[in-house]
Amino acid sequence: MYRTKSMGVIALAASGLLALSACSSGSPSQSSTGEESTGGASSVADDSILDGTDLDALIAAAQAEGEVVVYWASSRVQAAGDAFEEEYGIKVTSTKMADTEITERVIREVDSENVLVDMIGYEDGARIYYDLIPNGYAETFIPPAVEDKLMDDLKDPLVYLVLATAWGYNSETYPDGCPVENLWQLTEPEWKHNIHMLDPKLRSTQILWFSALEKHSDELDAAYEDFYGEPLELTEDNAGLEFIKRLAENEPILHAGDEEIAVAVGTKGQDNPPMGQYSLTRHRDNEELDHALEYCDLTPFPAYSNLGYAAMIKGSPHPNAARLFLHYLMAEDGVSAWTQNVGGYSAVPGAPSNPDNPYASVEEWGHKMLNLSDVETFTDRRGALTDFWTQVNG
Repeated sequence: MYRTKSMGVIALAASGLLALSACSSGSPSQSSTGEESTGGASSVADDSILDGTDLDALIAAAQAEGEVVVYWASSRVQAAGDAFEEEYGIKVTSTKMADTEITERVIREVDSENVLVDMIGYEDGARIYYDLIPNGYAETFIPPAVEDKLMDDLKDPLVYLVLATAWGYNSETYPDGCPVENLWQLTEPEWKHNIHMLDPKLRSTQILWFSALEKHSDELDAAYEDFYGEPLELTEDNAGLEFIKRLAENEPILHAGDEEIAVAVGTKGQDNPPMGQYSLTRHRDNEELDHALEYCDLTPFPAYSNLGYAAMIKGSPHPNAARLFLHYLMAEDGVSAWTQNVGGYSAVPGAPSNPDNPYASVEEWGHKMLNLSDVETFTDRRGALTDFWTQVNG
């Protein structure tokens, strides 16, 4: 569960509101200069919009603004945006960007008081929590309809989506099942140069994964001994670091995005296809691109939870439309742009997911999917783990 920091992280909104509410300063449409923005909806009482007590008023104000601009780490936000426009008549203009580019854009826009974006979809929760929110660039809002349903550690910053990033294999080449059953096998010579994964220097989620592996070193240690029948001999401080080092020594092929990983693993007609770590949503490529991707149920951790965060930007031009869009993303219709595919789950418990998922819900994954929501531990270890990876991978 997140704890309030001395850095001045903005508090969550009070519970019990009937529509959208802020969980930051209590005046979510304030600009960085402290002036309130009516977003072009002066005919609607400001208080009823800001505290969310009148959803109809919010819809009217959002429709008066007519547009919401988002920078998002996932291109599928546009599918959600198209459905949102059909529902409310409000256009969603989206640009897909990596977290680093989103951060640069937001800081530049807010500092110059020329804010173009209303909301961001982000993977690096620690950056939002420790940087963008306390330094006045972003703020968190929780739709009251889901506030009591969300787990505490998914509220600040707000998580709208949980994606399972897992290890997969080529089911055409290996029709009898995954050629690997234990995570430590990926460090064996057989898989040298034949593992594909995201580049930790480019994707912060990989460093988050390293942090989670280190946190669960005891389970990794036990998994090694159970599989090989002998204790793990450490050359590093713990089993998590030992696994990371050995994985790096196998010289995995690194990528900026998982589309390329899915192609490398899933393309049919291969004699010796690689193992790959990618979002399970890539399994849609089996139908769309005739790939042969299949989930590999590795011991002890076949997957990690790649979290999708959403945050409002201070001084944005369309704040009411942004709040309404977030309300939509937290509902089944909005998040279905992701959850209709294998590997995508709403952050709201009980929401439906694809029937072909290995597990029907995040809760059913249990310990098999490492939880990456611990931004405090990650922030403490981020620099050291990044340096460690650079050291062992070159």
